[in-house]
Amino acid sequence: MFGYVIANIDQLDEAQRARYQQVYCGLCRALGERHGAHCRLTLTYDMTFLILLLSALQPEDDMRHEPFRCPAHPVKKRESAMNAWTDYAADINVVLAYYQRMDDWTDDRRVSALAQAKIIGSQVKSVCERLPRQCEAITRGLEALSAFEQDGEPNPDLPAAAFGSILGAAFTPEGLKDQADLYAFGDKLGRFIYLMDAVVDLKKDIRHEKYNPMVFVDSTRHESILQVLMADCVEPFSRLKLYRDKELMENILYSGVWARYLAARKGGKKA
Repeated sequence: MFGYVIANIDQLDEAQRARYQQVYCGLCRALGERHGAHCRLTLTYDMTFLILLLSALQPEDDMRHEPFRCPAHPVKKRESAMNAWTDYAADINVVLAYYQRMDDWTDDRRVSALAQAKIIGSQVKSVCERLPRQCEAITRGLEALSAFEQDGEPNPDLPAAAFGSILGAAFTPEGLKDQADLYAFGDKLGRFIYLMDAVVDLKKDIRHEKYNPMVFVDSTRHESILQVLMADCVEPFSRLKLYRDKELMENILYSGVWARYLAARKGGKKA
């Protein structure tokens, strides 16, 4: 379910684009430095949003800006922006990527997914030692999701809530105030992502006879349900005191998160 919490690049100004890319590059570097070069393959923009959010809650911008050579783009030096939340997001990214690939193996028997999971899995134990509460919540939420899928649960709110609990835990690292609003925001965002993914994948899942709770909901209601979920998500976000990057994050929440849905509705392929 990665790939939904992204920016609408076309609506960002030059400074915002640079900031977004620098934080993204910082996450990539942290994945490589903390977990090995192979874990850079798990890189997504979703955790970039988490870094921006957690960093914005602090009065001082403590991002370290450094030029570096990117292995994927070696011709010209790039600039990364990193802080402690970059490391935290990299750890969460690795755990979520591991379980996503294990899910791909379980559901579709994709050998490539199993191979990647075995490589990534070597890093999961150390992350769970550092972040036991978050890893326990991720495991518990995924076990609930699996049970709902096996039972063919017709109520989409239940699996959505299970996924919401995963992001709720991920969005509440120790050491920050506003834990209630951060959890509520992560939880609501997770519910939105889960059902957005279900709507985008609906036709494919029906074709392949895979579980999808939105099959039990009239398709004419899908967009309104997603709109309500995003409104629920924005409410706790609006209560957070953000010292920077608010417009960049609003671009993601108000526009970017809808990109794949709009592409699917227009007949585009899932990214």
